[in-house]
Amino acid sequence: MQTRGWQEVIKPWLEVKLNQSFPDPSQFISDKEFTYAAKVTSVFKKVIAEILMFIEQQDMAAKHLRAKQKGEDINKFKIGE
Repeated sequence: MQTRGWQEVIKPWLEVKLNQSFPDPSQFISDKEFTYAAKVTSVFKKVIAEILMFIEQQDMAAKHLRAKQKGEDINKFKIGE
């Protein structure tokens, strides 16, 4: 997540695709074609959201492990303290 390629190219592109609106119904000849395009768009958006969430979770886990390796206590919600 710290690379320029991720920050300047891939992440912004994925976010644009995630926030893109659904297909314009006027561009399709039949309801069947529009419904198919809308379904594909919906699935594509869901996959993008899952990819972004997975990468963010992995980054948080890596930060936690690096802090733990350095001996830093990052758990502020320990039970019994």
